[in-house]
Amino acid sequence: MFGFLDEFILPGTSPWLFWSFVLTGVIIQGISKSGFAGGAGILSLPMMMLVMPVDRVPAVLLPLLILFDMNAVYHHRRNKDLRLVKTIFFPSLLGTALATWVWYKVGKEGVGEYGGYIKQFTGVIAILFAAYIFAKETSMKWVSGRKAGPGLGVVAGVAAGFTSTINHSAGPIVSLYMFSQNLGKSFFTGTVAWTFACINLSKLPSYAGLGLIDYSVLTFDLLLLPLIPLGSWIGKWMHHNVSERAFNWVIFVLTVIASVHLVFGVNLVSLALGLVF
Repeated sequence: MFGFLDEFILPGTSPWLFWSFVLTGVIIQGISKSGFAGGAGILSLPMMMLVMPVDRVPAVLLPLLILFDMNAVYHHRRNKDLRLVKTIFFPSLLGTALATWVWYKVGKEGVGEYGGYIKQFTGVIAILFAAYIFAKETSMKWVSGRKAGPGLGVVAGVAAGFTSTINHSAGPIVSLYMFSQNLGKSFFTGTVAWTFACINLSKLPSYAGLGLIDYSVLTFDLLLLPLIPLGSWIGKWMHHNVSERAFNWVIFVLTVIASVHLVFGVNLVSLALGLVF
């Protein structure tokens, strides 16, 4: 009945490890979008790429991300700055077009050849986001200076559209720009939610046209559908009951662990366990 799942599991990956990483990755997306919108959802990418083919992760995540976005937009419907949403979204269309062209030129067959580079690219973006978290939580001056202007917004928008279309890794880019606007916790979360709702919806025709989203992807997403209300509920609860600082430090540690494995091929968890035992 679930034989189609074999195409989503990397060879040599045990079922319990596969489901642990996939379920955790999807729930983290819900927590990040509904609770903090700080780009922490990027952690799900390196986690899922450890157990899934690199071309399947973006395809599986996109329909789920859109549903998470719709939920977050409704929850934060009053907390948004549409001027900032437009500043990022309209330039992002150019980035999406460029990334769609790259996907088209590489093709599904080429993804296997370039899969290692895609993993490393994802890992590097995630490490940069971890550096941003570290700087923010240790009060380094370069993340708390003057507001970024519309010019930087255009650059951030193009970069966000490109990285988001390649592998949904625009969270750190959008978060850095929005953080510089001093929006406050609720307006920050709402504005980022509205921005990604627009960006992810604009990517859907590209993914469908490239054949990245097919019947097996949608069937797999149906199995993951119950995680959407669960992840969203946990995110909303944490938004009101858990400090963003504590959440960020947890994401920092987990992001570093997953990213180092993607970029350098070093499993820090196994290494630590080996040193202990």
